[in-house]
Amino acid sequence: MSKQYIANHELMNLLHNGKRLYIFGTGVDAEQVCESVNIDSFINAFIDNKRFGAGNKFRNKEIISIDQYQKSDNHIILIAAGRFYKEIEKQLESLGYTAGEEFYVWDEWRLFHSDDVVEQYIEFLQKIWKSHKLLDRENKVLIAFDNRCDLAAIKYGYCANYFAEKYNASIYGYFRFGADVSNASPIVKRIYQAVNMVDLVDPSFVNQIEVEEITNNLWKNLNSWSEWREITIYGIHFGTTIIRDFLRTQVPDFDIRSIKMYEFLKKSVATIVFWRAYFETNSVKAVLLGDGVSWDGYIRDIAVSYKIPTYSVDGWKISKMKFNYCHSENCNYYKKMWNQLTEHEKEVALEWAKRHIEMRVNGCSDEVSLMDRDKFSFSEEIKAERVLNDNDKIKIIICPHIFEEDCYHSGEQIFDDNYFSWLCHLGELSDKTSEYEWYLKMHPCASKRDFIIIDKLLKKYTRIKLIENHVSPVQLKNEGAKFALTVCGTIGHEYPVIGIQVINAGKNPHENFDFNWNPKTKEEYDDLIFHLKDLKDKNDEMGLEQFYAMHYLIYDSKKFYTSDIFFEKDYLNFTRCELLAIGKRAGIWMYKEYMEGWSEEKHRSVYAVLENLFEELDAWRPDILYKSREFKELCKG
Repeated sequence: MSKQYIANHELMNLLHNGKRLYIFGTGVDAEQVCESVNIDSFINAFIDNKRFGAGNKFRNKEIISIDQYQKSDNHIILIAAGRFYKEIEKQLESLGYTAGEEFYVWDEWRLFHSDDVVEQYIEFLQKIWKSHKLLDRENKVLIAFDNRCDLAAIKYGYCANYFAEKYNASIYGYFRFGADVSNASPIVKRIYQAVNMVDLVDPSFVNQIEVEEITNNLWKNLNSWSEWREITIYGIHFGTTIIRDFLRTQVPDFDIRSIKMYEFLKKSVATIVFWRAYFETNSVKAVLLGDGVSWDGYIRDIAVSYKIPTYSVDGWKISKMKFNYCHSENCNYYKKMWNQLTEHEKEVALEWAKRHIEMRVNGCSDEVSLMDRDKFSFSEEIKAERVLNDNDKIKIIICPHIFEEDCYHSGEQIFDDNYFSWLCHLGELSDKTSEYEWYLKMHPCASKRDFIIIDKLLKKYTRIKLIENHVSPVQLKNEGAKFALTVCGTIGHEYPVIGIQVINAGKNPHENFDFNWNPKTKEEYDDLIFHLKDLKDKNDEMGLEQFYAMHYLIYDSKKFYTSDIFFEKDYLNFTRCELLAIGKRAGIWMYKEYMEGWSEEKHRSVYAVLENLFEELDAWRPDILYKSREFKELCKG
């Protein structure tokens, strides 16, 4: 093994020999290494090429640039940024640092060096997929590739080979999030090649003159987020996609004319220019994306514009892609769907909803996502000390979303399809409304980057007070909270139950009902905020029950869930956070369990359902009511 690639036990040996640690990276990998071994006390600081400065912190440690790092025999740098490890390696070597002595690459997941289990897994996949391999270079199927230790290659293997055989095509991969292909894990690449991926597409060969011209023409007119939102290139609207990509990974500035914003725009344009040329010059027959949003959205929008069948495969379910795809489009038709039910079905649904709404606000997390259950706000105990000031002022609770998640999951928003733009606008409103008290409650599952962003916001808008994120909404109500603000969050069907009025700032799952406030423009939004004292309480208890029944019982949101199709054990399809919620961590043990659960019969059964699965995906419409199995069983009883 190359001595710079180290696993957890090797890292701990170095630290116990007196070394102090600087971790290069402030993303998922950095989070993982800190959570998988107890090393916080050994860390002096984090290093990052983008997120340093301005007092930014990660896990309560300063984020510095590599220029601020002070070389010492007692210091080591650990690269924990899998998508960019090779670029960081080259950066450190160019500065005179020695691999395996002064810096190391964290490799607990065996992405950069192998072992017996990994080799067995690769050989196992080769045997399964060798007979399916097609080498036609004329037609292509495109799949997502990422430096991760998981079983995504299994899903891509089945789906990509299905389309490859359908269109007599070969399979090529794209590296997600715009990472340079030099960063590709040699181990993960071999795994994907074992399921018949020929190679990775190298996007570095791009027409830089065209990139410069498009970027500079756009930059002249980008003076507001609303102008960013309207960006169109090659006749395709990319503005929302660019914003989604930006918020998913970056720390936004208040100055949208900064050099950082220009560089981000240029990188986005380069991605668009390359992939548009790729689709122009290659016969791509199908595209299988990761989550289909944020950075993947560039490829999605271009592929859809060429009318190429495009799907997201990563995660719990497979989804058919369209321009500006969002996850919750079906929610816009809940009221229409409710009216299609029989009287008996409505009676069953309402009885279920009444019971489950009461359970939820009393702390039951059965309908809460797996990764959020242990931090569910309504499970919090009422604290002895007050959280809000004891006075008669109108109290507003701002409830931000998680920036790590897609910012467009319900569709268009009033404030430029942009969570940060919305929060800045609220900051401006707080400065104009001294008669109100403004509070901000972080999402219970907020990421480390969320705290960096919110800290910047609160330093600028000082009338907004940060309150503890682990506090019961019931306590906030008891202490006088009257209004809560979100873009499209679940507080929309939680807070009204306890008497807190919710004002949304964009399309949201609740907008067909009348238990929230749903302004359609910035002017309507501001008018509501400035006249809170005149608002009569929303009191659509029946609508709330109808929504709850539709959302959590009646509508089959699991129609295209794939865990039971591809895996014998559903946790093999879990995300990193979901695995943590059940006390597991990603690792090569997943390879071993998959091999142990595989059989010829299972293999044939997967292939047998794919044609029907994709036919149903192509026929799916958001306005059609697909009833869940659980609801059908309840109605029989």
